[in-house]
Amino acid sequence: MPVRSIAAIFAIAAAPALHAQTIVPNAYLHTGLPPWTTFQSGAPDPVGTGEAPLWQSPPDVDGSPTSGSARIRLTPSVQDAASGIAQCLDFATPTSVSFLNYGMAFRAPTAATLDGSMSAVVEIRLYSDPGCTGFLSGGTQGQTLVAGSPPAETWYRIADNGFVPNDAPVMAASAQVRGYLRQTGGQPAQPDYAINLDHFVLVLNSTTPVELIRFQVD
Repeated sequence: MPVRSIAAIFAIAAAPALHAQTIVPNAYLHTGLPPWTTFQSGAPDPVGTGEAPLWQSPPDVDGSPTSGSARIRLTPSVQDAASGIAQCLDFATPTSVSFLNYGMAFRAPTAATLDGSMSAVVEIRLYSDPGCTGFLSGGTQGQTLVAGSPPAETWYRIADNGFVPNDAPVMAASAQVRGYLRQTGGQPAQPDYAINLDHFVLVLNSTTPVELIRFQVD
């Protein structure tokens, strides 16, 4: 079944997110990366490469000196190559999913990253069995990194608060969440690209938490 993609981008809200409602472990990357692991695209998709992701503090989407974010990197190669982080989470019990809300925040650390050759992407994949086996449906949200949209050193959120899986409702037992850089069709001008990721959201059968407008520069 295909993974659907509809681009959406929001600046982050001044009101705090409803942290208790996201089911992603270590969604806010307060003290380290685990259980996030390296994600790099592979066959039949183009192979992605890049330095291993690492935890950094600062920056943090809330500007907290005691929290941080994931720094991910992609070495340019071919269109659609990707590199970032991912994790599989098992639901407490198999759950009937009619729709879901998912997203993440990202930040480009330098203006040189914004040459149109990369996009920041968050992806969700639902599975019928624990351990992320038995693929059911999935979706992505992405934003091409171009000058001024979004500006460097500004946190932005890409999200879909009403994603409907194929053949919904579906009975799902696990999900994989991915956040990554993907090479677009633009011509890369740098030998290496990096962005920071933070505040991952996955909420089943609800549109909250919703984060609206806030501009923040570290």
